[in-house]
Amino acid sequence: LQATTNDTRKELTENARNCDRRQRAIRQAVLDLGGAPDVVGIALGKAATAVKAPLEQTVPMTEVLLTDLALEHQLFDRARLVKVLAQDADADELVALAERLEDAHGNTIEWLFTVLAETAIGGPAALAPTGLQTAATTARHAATLAGSIAFTGLNKFVATTGQVTDRVTDRVADRVQGSAATVTSQVGRLNGLAGSAKKIARVGRDASLAETERQAAKDFGAQAAGSVRDVREALGAVDGAELPIKNYDRLTAKDAIAALNRLRSVDQVKVVLAYEQSNKGRQGIATAARKRISELAKSMINS
Repeated sequence: LQATTNDTRKELTENARNCDRRQRAIRQAVLDLGGAPDVVGIALGKAATAVKAPLEQTVPMTEVLLTDLALEHQLFDRARLVKVLAQDADADELVALAERLEDAHGNTIEWLFTVLAETAIGGPAALAPTGLQTAATTARHAATLAGSIAFTGLNKFVATTGQVTDRVTDRVADRVQGSAATVTSQVGRLNGLAGSAKKIARVGRDASLAETERQAAKDFGAQAAGSVRDVREALGAVDGAELPIKNYDRLTAKDAIAALNRLRSVDQVKVVLAYEQSNKGRQGIATAARKRISELAKSMINS
């Protein structure tokens, strides 16, 4: 009803048909995976849409479009996540469906943002507000004008008060700093003792887990031993020789980061990160490992 041209009206109608096709494809995918399609949720969604349509006539069109844009972004991100999960599960058909959804929602996001931009600059837009929406926009601007002026004055007052508070806090901190140095020295000695105790406990834990893995392999087989090994790797309770990077303990931080960046598996990077955090604690390497995990995750999303 808000389409300004026949071409826009046809485009929106075809988009609705495509939505129905995608809904059927999603339903079939859920059935193929052994799940139960959400019949109740769909019915409630349709009922909510029936209520939402007339209510939108009392809201400025820009607000309506922003709400739709937020929803499309959420659906787009869900589709990307489904694709990553499907790739990890080697479900090729589900990957293809997720890519279709990603493309569809991406195109809708671009279209909605274009309409918003056209509306903002006052140019000819693909959609035009109804009479009720035009009236609602005018009424909202009139109602919020006085409030905006009042809030501007309040914001200035709060900002000034905050600046005064910061200056007072800085002066108090300068006076406290001298006496805090003595306390810091005592705390440092206590932390050293606590660190030694933690190291002793960690060594005992690692030895216990290694022995548990050996017994599991002996009594229950490779699968049970693998489960224990997963726990060891997650805790960083492995030996340097077990890491996916050869001679890791002998590498400088620079060389370790370079080796990390050559790893192609998220699991391998996570093992190195856990070992580093548990044993050496070099912040630069930990940061590089997290960055590498992020890069590998992005490559899965974009592949």
